[in-house]
Amino acid sequence: MPTFDDTSTYHGTSDVFANDLVSGSVNTTVGGGEFGQGFYLGTELHVAKAWAKQKFGTETVVEFRMKEEDFWTFEIEALDQTLAIEHREHIKSTQTQRSFTFGKDVVWGPIVGGPKLYCDQHKWESKRGQSYLNGPLSLKIIR
Repeated sequence: MPTFDDTSTYHGTSDVFANDLVSGSVNTTVGGGEFGQGFYLGTELHVAKAWAKQKFGTETVVEFRMKEEDFWTFEIEALDQTLAIEHREHIKSTQTQRSFTFGKDVVWGPIVGGPKLYCDQHKWESKRGQSYLNGPLSLKIIR
């Protein structure tokens, strides 16, 4: 059972990929999105379910639960709404959704593309972050 020190983020995916992720196959060099290359987690379960439904026709989500104190040990680039939009536009215009990185462990900012909703996203982009997400300190649960 989570404690007040735990934090959860969510990744919408297919059934097959969900099992792979729970087994420790997060790869920060494969995915891409608004903030470039990385593995994306969102702060809202319903948004991850909607993403899975749109992309895979399922509502499969992997919850990544970690201690908040662990999260704050990573080098984080925090983006407000304005910076998030600026970076998204730059990444989109240069077509670097699958290659752009900030050189940080985690990029944290609001989702700025798509429908108007509020959900933060955490883009994990470093090998250190990848190892943490795949390791025993990050609890992975299929929802």
